[in-house]
Amino acid sequence: MTTRRARTRFRVAEHASGQPFIVLEPLSGDDLQLFSRSIGFDLPQSTTFEEAQEIAKYLNNKLVQIAEW
Repeated sequence: MTTRRARTRFRVAEHASGQPFIVLEPLSGDDLQLFSRSIGFDLPQSTTFEEAQEIAKYLNNKLVQIAEW
């Protein structure tokens, strides 16, 4: 079984309601099946846009790659 890896980026987007959520996007590396679809992470309703930006920044700084096998 081969492990494939890709660098990613987390960014903040907003639902039509204004509620922020985090989107996972590929940057470079292997073409992962995971990215054949859009990937988003819903946050608690009380999360502000600024808090969502802090979460995305933290994830971008701490997660180097995503792996798929």
